[in-house]
Amino acid sequence: MLLVADVGNTQTLLGLWDGKKIIERWRIGTSNIATEDELLIHVNHFLDFSNNALDEIKGFCVASVVPSLNNIFRYFSIRYLKIKPLFVETKDVTWIDWNVKTPNDMGADRVSNVVAAKELFKKDVIIVDFGTAITLDILSNLYEGGSILISPHVAIRSLFSNTAKLPSVDERIPTSSIGKDTITNIQSGVIFGTAFAIDGLIEQYEFELSKKFKVISTGGHGKMFSKISSKIEEYLPDLTLSGISIYFSKKAHKQ
Repeated sequence: MLLVADVGNTQTLLGLWDGKKIIERWRIGTSNIATEDELLIHVNHFLDFSNNALDEIKGFCVASVVPSLNNIFRYFSIRYLKIKPLFVETKDVTWIDWNVKTPNDMGADRVSNVVAAKELFKKDVIIVDFGTAITLDILSNLYEGGSILISPHVAIRSLFSNTAKLPSVDERIPTSSIGKDTITNIQSGVIFGTAFAIDGLIEQYEFELSKKFKVISTGGHGKMFSKISSKIEEYLPDLTLSGISIYFSKKAHKQ
């Protein structure tokens, strides 16, 4: 059994891979991980709940965009799993050509998404990942690059924090694009505005590259935006965890 971790700025997603697919997944607040001992408590709780055990884990792979936590995951793996962890790094993904200026600066979550999309689709694909930031990644014959957008959560929080009268509102799709009160005005601007921005960027990518792409989404708001985007075709909640698992399999096979 392989344990995989997608360590994000706001949330950390853990999953169990049986060699073919993700069979269990759990989400915790990244701020709740302060030591390797606390991480052990979370993992043991999840494993007990799913009728699995710590000694069944034979590998551990991490995609982290929070460098300050990397040692916690490393110490956890060495101390409690008795194995050396593997961290996702662009430089080790030699089966993909990275047509960008500084590939090693890419977030490990984005690398994992691209690895999964390459393996799963074998075609031109755009990945929209809804996290603390929204990332768009373009995979053709090679990785072409992409964009980063502000997420609805951060946009709403920014409006609430930096204005005197605007309230914090739920991140949900309003019934109309025409807001009738302050709450629906914010929801319309943030939710529909984000969807239109995503669709517009994808149209621009397709224009510049002179081709059409399959568009997939993942991440916390991926399912919601799949309902209102004219471009997103499929929602894959386990895309990042699958990519981490595929990365581990390919890296371990070469060692």
